[in-house]
Amino acid sequence: MMAEGVNNNGHNNDHLSGNEYEILDQGSISRFLSECLEAALSVHTFLQTNYSKSNQQQQIVQPVNSTPKRGHPLDESGRSINNGRGRRKYPRKGIDSNAHKQSQFTQQEINLQPQQPSSSSTSSGERQQQVINQASKNPLHASDLILKELQSKGVLIKKFTLIGWSGKKLKLGVNNKEDYATLVGSDKWSTRINGIDIVVAKPKYVPDSFALVARYVPRELEENFVSNEKQRTIASADRIKRIHYSYQRRTDDYRFDVKHYSEYNAVLELGRIAIGHSWVSITKFYPGNCLTYCTKCWCIGHLRNKCSSENKCRICLENLSLDTPHMCKNEPKCAQCDGKHHSLDNQCQVIKEYKDQLKEDVEDAIQKGLLQRLSLQEKSPMPMYEHRDQDF
Repeated sequence: MMAEGVNNNGHNNDHLSGNEYEILDQGSISRFLSECLEAALSVHTFLQTNYSKSNQQQQIVQPVNSTPKRGHPLDESGRSINNGRGRRKYPRKGIDSNAHKQSQFTQQEINLQPQQPSSSSTSSGERQQQVINQASKNPLHASDLILKELQSKGVLIKKFTLIGWSGKKLKLGVNNKEDYATLVGSDKWSTRINGIDIVVAKPKYVPDSFALVARYVPRELEENFVSNEKQRTIASADRIKRIHYSYQRRTDDYRFDVKHYSEYNAVLELGRIAIGHSWVSITKFYPGNCLTYCTKCWCIGHLRNKCSSENKCRICLENLSLDTPHMCKNEPKCAQCDGKHHSLDNQCQVIKEYKDQLKEDVEDAIQKGLLQRLSLQEKSPMPMYEHRDQDF
């Protein structure tokens, strides 16, 4: 009986430890391990051995920084001798080790590039000043880049004849009406030139070179009627104003601007337009001699940038302050003669003498060849009408 029992146990052990495995559910495994303590001990030893080997392999694969930050000495295996106090056993939530490694690798790639001023150490105003200083070293090169960019987009102009700085702005200009109208009317301006963001500020006014004059308009016609008649014939006509003369005239002249260059040439070639039942001639507008006056103290003879006075009101000439708002009394006072009129009024005797002297100086400069006077446009002949009987 005793030998037979031993043989049965040996037969069962060979069956369980052979090449064939028996699939058991979780409940059967738990009962088996609770009944057989030796099997439970073997399973525990097996799991502990494999878990320690997997940890060693992960530590070998994980890269070690060349200069690791540590506050404790290391043993022969590379582990810290610290007992673990003050360190987290598990990583914080939301932190991925792979993402952390990738961020370190990305930071190394950025450091390989040329260093640029960071946003934390350099403000936006300083970066803008650096760009301005870089471009101000060669404004001619900047204008050439802008010109090439415009020409590549079909905006054909000759060249820029005015290149200079106005504060932090690069000012560009041309000396003919055709190029000016092309630049102002174009919407193909780039917002980025040579890696620098730019903002194009077009002039909000129409220069005097686009102004025309409707001459010999009957005085009985009202100013609103004349303006409406001009806008019916010339679509881009703007700023229609009657010219005030210092002497009495039987007819009036009206100055107006024409924004479109093609329409400006068409009206000038036509020579006449109809206002009501009258044909009036159209000529170019020739501005008079400009006064040199200061918009800070409103005196003549100098400009604002060379004035040492404080800002004054244009009407009452009281000092202006940024801290307190100015309440104008609307009582005109002249800065030239202290009279009860505006500072640039033609009634002022000082202004009259200044204009007379300016006119003499201009005539003298023309005679010496320092200035050139533009030739006036010849008046177009009156149209000839022929009466034919078959027409009536």
